[in-house]
Amino acid sequence: MLMVMLTPYIENDLTTYYYPEIVKAFSPHVAPWDIEVIKTKRVNSFRGFQLQITFEIETTDGGHWIPIGKDRMTYEISAGHTVKLINHKHMKTYEYPTES
Repeated sequence: MLMVMLTPYIENDLTTYYYPEIVKAFSPHVAPWDIEVIKTKRVNSFRGFQLQITFEIETTDGGHWIPIGKDRMTYEISAGHTVKLINHKHMKTYEYPTES
């Protein structure tokens, strides 16, 4: 459920990063089942409801699900449905096949 809720935020941030330098023809997509949780932590120790979650994501084209890149993103999520990207590290760009 967490991945489904965060997918629109992740895709929006990836589109901002990937377009137009890496991908011009389409917006990058993320499959919620293909998001790996790397680390979770409570910002204010055990008393807070402010969480930081780090994901490793393989971004795809969304049509044929061909990978176009790999990213590590950290979001801060707090009560009241506040979602904020606090770190984005682009780890790898894959060569996208072209039609001949």
